[in-house]
Formats: sequence, C-alpha cells, structure tokens
Amino acid sequence: MRRFVAGVAVVGLLMAAGCGGDDDSTSSEAIDKFCGGFNEVNEQFSNINVTDPGALDNALDMLRDLDPPEEIADEYEKVLEGFEKLSEIDITDRNAVAEVQADLPDAEEAFNTVGEFVEDEC
Repeated sequence: MRRFVAGVAVVGLLMAAGCGGDDDSTSSEAIDKFCGGFNEVNEQFSNINVTDPGALDNALDMLRDLDPPEEIADEYEKVLEGFEKLSEIDITDRNAVAEVQADLPDAEEAFNTVGEFVEDEC
C-alpha cells in the first residue's frame, strides 16, 4: 500500500528526467512537450510533502495541464484520477487510502506504465 500511495501521490515527481529526441515527427514533438512539462513539475515538486494539501493541489493542477502522448494517455488519466482522489483524503489514514486503492484497482499498474515511459523517454 505504501508503494501505491507514493506512486500515485507523487506520480513519479521524484524521477530525475531530461527529455530530448532526435526524431522530428509529430509523436516526438508530443513526447518532448510532455517531458518538458513533466520535468517542470518534477523540478517544482521534487520534495513535495504529500501531507500538504496546497502542494498536492498545485502539483495536480500542473499535471492536469500536461498533454500525455497517445500511447500513455489512458494510463495517465488513471494516474490523475488516483492522484485526485488521494488529494481529497488524509493519506495518513490507512483506511481512507485502502478505500482509494479499492476504488482504483488499475492505478498502480497505470502508474508503473507512466513511470516506465517517463524513465525511458524523458
């Protein structure tokens, strides 16, 4: 459960990522734009306190503004949904976190998919 909370709550914000690509295709441009925005969120919130609702809200707003590449769009939506639900509860309350986890059974898998994409592409 701790991995779920950390994964969904910070959505990989602790990943150090630099994005760039040699391909000039539209897909590459979309990836570059997403990675640039993601890296900006990462810089601003790399030391986010997940118990600070203001910090969570700010991070969530920035994450909502990102346009993920089509290949991870569905998973990114699930990650945002989990992040939104977690931002509405006291994440130190194990029961509340367990309820969110039960409501979003695919969130951890989605986080892993998005995390792998960010690690590989950004």
